[in-house]
Amino acid sequence: MVFLSVFLTLTLSLHFVLYRFILRWLGVSHPVLKTIFLAVFSFLAISFMAAFLLLRWTENAGTILFYRLAAVWFALSIQMILAVGATWISYAVIRWIGVPPARFRLLASGWVILALIWSAYGFWNAFHPIVRPVEISLEDLPNQWRGRLIVHLSDLHLGHFHGPASMERLAERVNALRPDLVLITGDLFDGMTDGMPEFEAPLKRLTASYGVFFVTGNHEVYAGQQRCLDLVARSGIQVLFNEVVAVDGLHLIGVAYPGVRDRSEIRGLDRIPAADSGRRSCILMFHTPTDIRHDTTRDRRTATYFHPDTSFTLTRDLGVSLQLSGHSHQGQIFPFGFLTSWIYNGYDYGLHREGNFVLYTSSGVGTWGPPMRTATSPEIVAITLR
Repeated sequence: MVFLSVFLTLTLSLHFVLYRFILRWLGVSHPVLKTIFLAVFSFLAISFMAAFLLLRWTENAGTILFYRLAAVWFALSIQMILAVGATWISYAVIRWIGVPPARFRLLASGWVILALIWSAYGFWNAFHPIVRPVEISLEDLPNQWRGRLIVHLSDLHLGHFHGPASMERLAERVNALRPDLVLITGDLFDGMTDGMPEFEAPLKRLTASYGVFFVTGNHEVYAGQQRCLDLVARSGIQVLFNEVVAVDGLHLIGVAYPGVRDRSEIRGLDRIPAADSGRRSCILMFHTPTDIRHDTTRDRRTATYFHPDTSFTLTRDLGVSLQLSGHSHQGQIFPFGFLTSWIYNGYDYGLHREGNFVLYTSSGVGTWGPPMRTATSPEIVAITLR
């Protein structure tokens, strides 16, 4: 309720700013027209949250269409707010330096056009992931794994925007890389669709020499964790739920969201050789770029989103060489990347090495909510082990 109240207050306030901006930009002064504009922007302000809740209540062609349109508008509204800010800042600068100010409408039109062009790029970018090659050196890596390729996928958010056709295309691109392993670190499903069985066939197309592995994220919880796990298993993908497996001498630890209370909840840790026996390299799959220990004294979402533990204490204690995570989308839409960087202490994206511990946080493949990417590119991470 607190989140809902804050979200609605913020969106209503920003849409009121948009409303006032539109009135001046278009020169609207007639009382009836102003009332109509106010009603339209009030509806638009609550549309995304309303569509989100409506779709959770009942899913049909009408609610799906409403959700898609509301999500697209939500993305556009962010860019329009940026255009409003840019208009007023540039207008103020022009007046401050003493240059006769350009006509407000002309200045506003220029920024709005730029915002629309930037939005069009963001919509296109959201559906065109790039292949991100990364080389990672690990100590005590088994000889047979030197030079082998791991494809890391995260945050696919399969659902109403990223449908079965998107998954088909992704599988083709991943298979073309001929990976030795494919590791999926959560949020495979968006949690906003009842039509998940249609993803079984395209998921089956993912192949790797030593298998495809998956751990859950927060959106699997929203979608119904058990039905997600059942679908993944039917697709031939191996689910790791707080357990360790050995893959040709390389150990994988898969920890489900939101983590574990202590190491006793992870099955198979005894399979990992002791530190003094060598050949200890192991890879951890965990959805969030945080430590795997879940703080049971705080609300799960509060701990994950607002006070994440980036000490990686338990992760390091287990002797993990490489942790693969996602979740943050690196902000997805500008300027939210600054927020995710602040929340996750800079671990929200990219490669981080601290001694013998390496973390790679992916920006993800799909999108949550608005199908737009302006803060970063979606990525298929191709990791070569050294």
